[in-house]
Amino acid sequence: MAATDPYAALRSSWSAYLSGGAIDPGNAVYAPALAGLNSLTQAWSGSMQVGSGRAALWTDLPLGTVSANITSSLNRLRTLALAYVTPGSGYTGSATVAAAVTGGLDFMVGGPYSASTAMYDNWWDWQIGATQALEDAAILMYPALSAAQVASYCAVIDAFVPDPAKQRSVSGGVTTSTGANRLDLCRSVIVRGALGGAATPISTGVAAMSPALPLVMWSDGLYADGSFIQHGGVAYTGTYGKIFFADVVALALLLKDSSWAITDPNLAVVFDGVDTALAPVVYNGLMIDAVRGRAVSRFNETDAQDGFSAALTVLRYAQATADPAKAAAWRAAAKGWLQRNTSCTVATTTQQVVDFTSGASVTVSVPGVSGIAVAESVLADGSVAAAPEPAGHRQFPVMARAIHRRPGWAYSLAMSSWLVERYEAINGENVHGWYTGDGMGYLYLDGDVAQFNDAFWDTVDPLRLPGVTADSGTVAASAGEATKPSTRWVGGAASGAYGSVGMQLQAYSNGLTGCKSWFCLDDEVVALGAGITSSSGDTVRTTVENRNLHSAGANTLYVNGAAQSTSPGWSTTVSAVHSACISGVAGYYFLWPAGANNVEFALTNQTGNWHTVNGLAPSTLADDTRPYLSIAFNHGANPAGATYSYVVLPGATPAQTAAYAASPEVGVLSNTASVQAITHAGLGVTMANFFAAGTAGAITVSAPASVVTRENGGSLTIAVSDPTWGSSTVQVVVAASGYVSVVSGDPGVTVLSTSGGQVKLLVETGGSRGSSHSVTLSTSGTALTPCTATALAATDNCYVRDGSYAATNYGGQTTMVVKSASSGYDRVSLLKFDTAAITGSVTRAVLWVNGYVADSGGSMTTVGAYGLSSSSWSEATVTWNTAPAIRTAYGSGPLSNTADWVGLDVTGLVQAAAASGVVAIGVSQAAAGLAAILATNHGAVGTAPVLEVVTD
Repeated sequence: MAATDPYAALRSSWSAYLSGGAIDPGNAVYAPALAGLNSLTQAWSGSMQVGSGRAALWTDLPLGTVSANITSSLNRLRTLALAYVTPGSGYTGSATVAAAVTGGLDFMVGGPYSASTAMYDNWWDWQIGATQALEDAAILMYPALSAAQVASYCAVIDAFVPDPAKQRSVSGGVTTSTGANRLDLCRSVIVRGALGGAATPISTGVAAMSPALPLVMWSDGLYADGSFIQHGGVAYTGTYGKIFFADVVALALLLKDSSWAITDPNLAVVFDGVDTALAPVVYNGLMIDAVRGRAVSRFNETDAQDGFSAALTVLRYAQATADPAKAAAWRAAAKGWLQRNTSCTVATTTQQVVDFTSGASVTVSVPGVSGIAVAESVLADGSVAAAPEPAGHRQFPVMARAIHRRPGWAYSLAMSSWLVERYEAINGENVHGWYTGDGMGYLYLDGDVAQFNDAFWDTVDPLRLPGVTADSGTVAASAGEATKPSTRWVGGAASGAYGSVGMQLQAYSNGLTGCKSWFCLDDEVVALGAGITSSSGDTVRTTVENRNLHSAGANTLYVNGAAQSTSPGWSTTVSAVHSACISGVAGYYFLWPAGANNVEFALTNQTGNWHTVNGLAPSTLADDTRPYLSIAFNHGANPAGATYSYVVLPGATPAQTAAYAASPEVGVLSNTASVQAITHAGLGVTMANFFAAGTAGAITVSAPASVVTRENGGSLTIAVSDPTWGSSTVQVVVAASGYVSVVSGDPGVTVLSTSGGQVKLLVETGGSRGSSHSVTLSTSGTALTPCTATALAATDNCYVRDGSYAATNYGGQTTMVVKSASSGYDRVSLLKFDTAAITGSVTRAVLWVNGYVADSGGSMTTVGAYGLSSSSWSEATVTWNTAPAIRTAYGSGPLSNTADWVGLDVTGLVQAAAASGVVAIGVSQAAAGLAAILATNHGAVGTAPVLEVVTD
C-alpha cells in the first residue's frame, strides 16, 4: 500500500477549515449562506476582466497604487474558489469558475503580485493579506492546478515571506514580527508548505510560532493579566488578539496528527488565555468595543460579528484540547454567546459591496458556510447546555481596560496612560476616535444588544461619548492618534465582584486635565470627577450618557421623576437635578445634597457616514441617522478644579430610580484631585483611588494606590493595587476593630498588625504591574503575631565589569548594569545595606531594584540576588578585580524593556547576616542573559534600591 501523502492530508484539512467541509446543503440553515455565495460568484465572475490586455481583474480594483486592491482581488478569487468546492452552491465543480479562478491566480502572480514586484503602500497586504488569500484559493482549487502553477504561487509567497520572524516595510526596513502579525506570517508559510508539499516552510513556521506563545512583559502579545497589546500600545484583544487566538488553534488543529505537530509547552499558555484574556471581553456574544481598536470604525465588522468569530474560535479550542472538562466548558460558553448574540446569528445577512465604483451590493451571509458549520456543532446539539453570562469584575491594567458584569448588564471602560495609546487611526480608519481612550464607558444591556453595532460609530457625536470629559473645540481628523499621555495613574483594584477604576486624564493638545474614578458595585456604577481644568477657552463637558435609541427612539426621559416631552432637536439645561432616567436603559442619581447644576439633556438626530470615520469604507455608502438621548455636565469654558458625581443604575425603571434617589446607600467620602472615595453602607464596601499618599474615610495609604475594602459577616477583605507601577511597597492602614487572624492572602501581602482598632498591611506592589493584592481577615481564629516593616536604603550601590574594564570603578553613577555574557561583557551589580538597627527575628526580606532591559538581543531577562563572599568593599573603590565573589543564589525575577520594580527574595541571606549588621548582595544572572539597567540611589527620586525587612 502506498504511503499516505502528509501534504494531501494537510490540504484536505485546510480546505475543510475554509469551506466548512462536507455540509448538508439540504439543511435550511445553510440556505442564506449558499444564496449569498452564489450572488457573489455571479457578480464577480460576471464582471471579471478577461483577455491578455487586462491590467486588473476587476475595474473597481485597479492595480499598481493601492496594495489593498491586490488583497481584495485575491479574496474575490478565494470566494469563487469556495463556490467551486462548496456542496450545494450553484457553482460546485463548475469548469467555468475553475478556469476563472486559476486564470485569475495566474494573472496576479504573473505581474501585479509576482515574486519580483516591488512592494508599495501597505506591507500587510503583500506579506499577510495577499499571501493568505492566494494560498487559500490555491488549496481550494488544488485538484485543478498543475505542478507549475502551484510552484509559481509558492514562489510568490516565498518571496514576500522568506522568514515569518521578520516583518518588512515597503521602504525596505526589516523588524521582528510580533503578536498577531507573527502568527499570521507563520500561518502564511505553514499553509504554503502544505500547498507546495514542502517540509521546510512548515518547520520554519512552527519554529517561528514559539517566541509568540509565552506571556510577554513588553510590546505586543498576551500578558499575565489577560491584556493583549498590538502596535506597541493599543488594547487589541478583540481584533488582533482574536486573530492571534484563531491562528494558534487553526494551526494546532491543522498539524495535530502530523509530524509537524506543535509541541512547544507554551502552547498551553495560549490555551489558558482563552479563559483569562479572550472570554472576559465577550459579553452576550459581543466583542466589547473597548478592545477592538480602530475596527470600531468599520462598517462591515461589528462587535457582534467579532463576537461570533470569537465563539467559533473557542469551539475550535474545545476541539483541540485534550481536557474533556475544558472542552465541555468552552462548548457551553460558546453556545451561550451564539444564542444571546441576536445581532449576528447563523441566519444573519448583510449587504456586501461587489463594485466599489457603482456601489452595487448583494445580500450575503455574515457567518458564511464554514461559520455556520462550526456554530451548528453546538447549536444543533441538545446535549450541550448553554452557559449563562458570568457575573464578576475584571481589570486589565497593562492595557488600561476594565469590565464589570452583573445580571442583565455590563459596563466596560477604556482608558489611556503612559503605556497605552489614546486611540489608533492608521490607514485612514477611526479618524474620529479622539476621546475613546479618555474614560469612555460602555453600558451593555441584555435588552439592547445592538447598542454599539447599530450605526453607532458613524453617527455618534465623537465629542460626547459616555463617561468622557472632553473639550468641545474642533479637532482635526486623526489628531492625537497613537499618542500617549504622560500620566501614570490608570487602573484600579478588584475584589471579587467589585472594583474601583480610575485614571488621571490628560487630553490631547487642549490642556484638559482631571481625575476620574468609577466604583463598580452590585446594582450601580458610581462616577466621580475632580480637578477638571482647561485653558482652551472652549466649553468642557462630562457626558453621563449618550444613548443610541435606534430608529424607533421610543425611550422616555424622566428628570426628578417627571416625564419629559421630547422630540428630535429638543434640549434643556436643568439645575437641582437629583435623578434622571431613560426608560429601558438606566437610572442616574446625582450625588449632591442640593442636586446637580448645569445638567444638559438633549434628544438629537445624528446623521453620519461610515466613509467619514473610515476612509477605507466605500464612498457610495448611504448616510445613517439615529436618535441619541444625552445627559451631560456643562463645566463651562476654562474650568478650574471642576467636579462631578453621579451614579449609573443600569436597567433601573423610573420607579426604581426614584426609590434609589430617596434613600441612596452610596456616600462620597472624598472627591478631590488627591483622592476619590465612596462608601456603600448596605454592602459594607469602601473604595478609594488615591492619586497621592493620604487618607479617605477609614483608609490611609503611604503612596498612590487603589483600595477596596469589604466587611461582611465577621470578615474583612482588603484589595490593594498600585496603578502607577511606581512603588515597590505600599503600606495600608484600615480603621477596623476586632479582626485577629488571616483567613487567606495573596503572596506579598503581610499583615503587620491588627491591634489598636487598625489593620496595618505591607503590600508588595512592585513588579505586579497594577494588579490587585488581597487579604481576608476574620474576627475569629488564632491571633497573628505583630510584625514590623523597615525599608533600608543602600549605603553602597554600583557595578563592576570584567575584561579590559576589570580595573575600572563605576561608583557614583545613576545606574548600574547586570549582564552575564562572554569575557569583557560580564557585569555584576553590588549593593550593601546597614542592618544594625534591625531588631527581632527576620521573617521576610526583599531586595527591590528598579530597572529595564537595554539589549539588542531581546526585551525580557531574569536577574537574581546572590550572597557575596565579603562586605568589605566600597562603592567608591571596588572594581571587578577587587570585587567579592558571588556565592549562594537567592531570589530571582524578570525585567523587560519597560522600567519596573523587581523583588528578589533575600530572606535567607539577611537572616544569615543578621549578626554582622551588614548585608552585601550581588545582582547577576544564572545564565547568559540580556543587559539590564538598574537605578542607583544617585539617580531619579523614587527608583533607588530598597531592602524591605519584616521582623517579628
